[in-house]
Amino acid sequence: MASQTAARERIEAQIAQIPRLRGTGPNPFDYDQWDARTDEVLAGTCGAGSAELERYRREVRTGGRLPGVRGNAENMTLNIHGQWGILERLVRAEALLAEFAGGLATD
Repeated sequence: MASQTAARERIEAQIAQIPRLRGTGPNPFDYDQWDARTDEVLAGTCGAGSAELERYRREVRTGGRLPGVRGNAENMTLNIHGQWGILERLVRAEALLAEFAGGLATD
């Protein structure tokens, strides 16, 4: 695991990008890049098999086709609205990442 301060800073950097993502519509391409980077940050800071990364994937990244929702697992553009739309994913991601960052002590 990265130092707690570095881990916190990386996670907070991802949180800081959320308002911009919302402001772009949100743009599915930008969201997909942010989501992939967030996954990388959590894997690098918390560990590839960490509970935090698995929780992020379960609560934010659920892929595949859900009833009435196109999913990123099929390489299709995500919907913006709805439980698994980008806006709701960002709400869940922001709360979850803030929780993770808040649980990290500063060195």
